[in-house]
Amino acid sequence: MPVLMMSAGGLVLLAAIWDVFSRRIPNLLPLIIAALYLLQAGIAGDWAALPWHLLCGAGVLVVGIVIFSFGWLGGGDVKLLAALALWAGPDQLLLLLLMTCLAGGALAVVYVLPIILYRIPAISGLIDWFFISVLKKPAPHLQAGKTLGLQLPYGVAIAIAGFVVFYQFFRVM
Repeated sequence: MPVLMMSAGGLVLLAAIWDVFSRRIPNLLPLIIAALYLLQAGIAGDWAALPWHLLCGAGVLVVGIVIFSFGWLGGGDVKLLAALALWAGPDQLLLLLLMTCLAGGALAVVYVLPIILYRIPAISGLIDWFFISVLKKPAPHLQAGKTLGLQLPYGVAIAIAGFVVFYQFFRVM
């Protein structure tokens, strides 16, 4: 059922975009993604694998709730990851989690690197010169003090990992 998987992929992309702009993922998106998996499993008739996929989704949700309680991940991120764990199942769960970590690390670098670079006087002077001389407007000043409260749109990392898992399914088909 590539149509259902592609629909889930579209919703994952929507969740990532929503997370970038609002730092929230609506509850309805992971719910529909999970429902699409259940519909796909029902149509495919793969009843033997269904409990294992449900166990993966529930396990990721439980561990995610613990991580959420420490404030390390948002609630929408946890629900999106759990919905994608349903799709991944036991065969692709490790890939999903590993790619989420790698994409999350890359996302953190992309968000924090400009702040770190702006703290180096030579680089900040070059940036200021570029904006004033070339763009004819002052450079936006990055507020390094806010980095402690930086909220990464981790839904983007989860979406990238989800697309890797979906790609693995398409490769097998």
